Amino acid sequence: MNITKDIFRRATLQGLADYLIYGSAIESFFPEKDYDKKLEKAYKEYEENLKTQDIESIQPFIDLANNLTSEVAEAYTAIGLKAGFLILFDILKELEK
Repeated sequence: MNITKDIFRRATLQGLADYLIYGSAIESFFPEKDYDKKLEKAYKEYEENLKTQDIESIQPFIDLANNLTSEVAEAYTAIGLKAGFLILFDILKELEK
């Protein structure tokens, strides 16, 4: 799963402008902008799905999901910060021209 290469390749001033002008395909699937509501909805959906399974306790699965989510959030935060700096560097390079 090497998606970071593509993210960093598009982390340019032009990539940012394209996003602002054309938006994102992902955005249309998730119109909700309140991140707390989005997270709560996803958490409840996951928990409700687990309750329908024939398992004794859902808590270990919730803990595993929380750990996975934490790792993913940490990775995407780092990717976002790096992409932001790449865009900043691209902007500074454009300003020098």
